[in-house]
Amino acid sequence: MPTLDTVFLVDLIDHKPAALAKLVDLEGAGAPLAITPINALELFKGAYASESVDYNLREVQAILERVTELPLNEESYDMFGRIAAHLRMQGKPIGDFDEVIAAITLCNDGAIITRDEHFSRVPDLTVISY
Repeated sequence: MPTLDTVFLVDLIDHKPAALAKLVDLEGAGAPLAITPINALELFKGAYASESVDYNLREVQAILERVTELPLNEESYDMFGRIAAHLRMQGKPIGDFDEVIAAITLCNDGAIITRDEHFSRVPDLTVISY
């Protein structure tokens, strides 16, 4: 079950053609879709910081109703520590939130839908661009 990154979700809310086309492909393949608690937090933050709060909150709720939220648990805590330490030792961290998203993703399907290239720095994470 691929994880939908926040940038992909925002692009869906903004009706960006590339994101909409990727969603059609994913749904056509019957792929169940997932997000992490971090993605949900980022979506709510963006909605409340926007000029169209009510509209964006409705969009966020619609997304949450259609996806599975992956768990943040002890396995993902451990994976986060490994990823964060590895990336910092290489001098290439991607930020705590994205490292947590990567950790949760790796503890589940291991594939993330994003246009953020920095996720490719995470070992063993499959990055699916659009």
